[in-house]
Amino acid sequence: MGFMDFLSCTVMLAGVDAATAVKFHDALTRRGLNVLRVADGRTVFAGFDEELPDLLVVPERLPDMSAAQLCHHLRLNTATRGIPVVVLVEAHDEASEREVLERGADVCFCMHDDPAYLLFRICTLLREYTADSAEREGITFRPPLVSVVAAPSGVVWTWPGQDADRQASTPPLVTMLLQSGQDAMLVEDPDRLDLTGVSPGCMQSDCVVIDLTCQTFDGLALARTIAAFRRRTRQCTRVLGVVERGQLTPERASMVFDAGMDDLVDADIGPELMLVRIASLVRRKTLQDEVRREEAHIESARARMALADALRRVNADLAAANRKLIDAQAKLVQSAKMASLGELAAGIAHEFNNPLAFVLAHENTVKRSMLQALDAVRHGDRAVAETALTKGAERLASSLVGLSRLRELVASLRRFSRLEEGEFRRLDVPEAIGMVLTLLAPKLGREIAVTCQLTAPPELVCQAALVNQVVMNIVSNAADAIQEKRDAARQTGGGSAPGRDRILIESLLVPRAGAGGLDYILRISDTGPGVPQELQERVFEPFFTTKPVGSGTGLGLATAYGVVQAHGGSIVITRSEALGGACFTIRVPYRAGEERRGEHVA
Repeated sequence: MGFMDFLSCTVMLAGVDAATAVKFHDALTRRGLNVLRVADGRTVFAGFDEELPDLLVVPERLPDMSAAQLCHHLRLNTATRGIPVVVLVEAHDEASEREVLERGADVCFCMHDDPAYLLFRICTLLREYTADSAEREGITFRPPLVSVVAAPSGVVWTWPGQDADRQASTPPLVTMLLQSGQDAMLVEDPDRLDLTGVSPGCMQSDCVVIDLTCQTFDGLALARTIAAFRRRTRQCTRVLGVVERGQLTPERASMVFDAGMDDLVDADIGPELMLVRIASLVRRKTLQDEVRREEAHIESARARMALADALRRVNADLAAANRKLIDAQAKLVQSAKMASLGELAAGIAHEFNNPLAFVLAHENTVKRSMLQALDAVRHGDRAVAETALTKGAERLASSLVGLSRLRELVASLRRFSRLEEGEFRRLDVPEAIGMVLTLLAPKLGREIAVTCQLTAPPELVCQAALVNQVVMNIVSNAADAIQEKRDAARQTGGGSAPGRDRILIESLLVPRAGAGGLDYILRISDTGPGVPQELQERVFEPFFTTKPVGSGTGLGLATAYGVVQAHGGSIVITRSEALGGACFTIRVPYRAGEERRGEHVA
């Protein structure tokens, strides 16, 4: 049966006599259930503000109300509607049991039967109910409140009999409502009627009974005020009017309904019928409140669904925009690659042109020398043949020098374009810088002189991209900046003397600040216009460029920044004190250890 599943459940015994309560208490606690005992029905409802029990055990008649009335109040509220109720009866009677179950109870149990059978019925009820316990979270129980607006001068004060004492502190109706298990409150001054329940110590009224016979206030005006409050706040507070005996006429009914009342009775109504009429109004109000809450939940669910749909559409739009952005970035990167490829192609063509032209020119000379030697051999002129062959040999030797230069260029290009960007290898920094300057020779031309002052050790364990990409991008940008400065000077009528502009490349080894070890520094300065202070941080942002549209992609320095970061170093821009232009300082840890791969991949 799984009794141990209900260790945290609470069973409340309400109005059960002491002997029976002790017998059931022992049987329930032995199974690990928590047992509470209260004296009557009002105590049951009063304890709901602190904690709701998981099951109620009550006799057929409690000291202050019947079990049917208790079930009726429980079923009116969403928080308590699902609480199972076990009604104890004195003897087995099919008719009585049917009546008890029809009035809202879950189990009818004879108190003289074996408590073990009661424990079985309780556990089955708890097993069925625990699945719905989460639905009660956030819902608090509040018994219905009936406000009676009356004064000693009205008929309600003496109802239901003329022998009632008008000097009493409360009318009998309030006492009857309290005895029936409902909260009731007397309001003698309509101005103090709190419909909202926001005042300290006050609750919202579910039903208002108005004595229309009182001379101290206007009952119809109060009904109109309540009706206006209901329209404004969508509250479902019910209003019941009471008139004198024999005054329940169609005209009076039409008048009070126009004022906003929901029911009208006269002083001839019996006490039980009066309580039933009030209970009917309260039940209707409670049901309408639940319908309103359900509608609010539905609207909230629809709003969440609409928000989810809108969020999905926005996410789809963002995904589409992101794809377009990725495509655009890929095109820009490709454009930057093509621009770099153009510069490389120009440098390669320049370097290949001289030795290739040299080889081709000597090829014609060698061909003529060979023909001349063959002709001399045919004519038996040994001296001429030897002279022609010697000249051809010299030209072949010179051609071999040109071809060796081409082979060295190809080998250097292979080292420059190596794909192992994540590998840290020993790199000959001066040789790598020389290759970069060779490839940039067409761009630098004769008007820009490049000076190298490389005082640091020639070998550095690093990625080849540290020189091949970083130095090349910075020197290329420096050449562009110097050219822009020259063009601007020509447009303003000035000019620069040939050879005046230059680029200085330095390397040095310095102790690392604040820690052990050494830093390898590459410093590249130029005589260009420099970088404004406000742009010195932004030049490393991807796609940021100060060049005209179509002249740059803004990826060169961003790539250089990424490579330096992969080495655990830094790159900063300052004003060159020596040359007056920009000064890029690249600082990386000096690695003198073994070559390795996979760390700080650029």
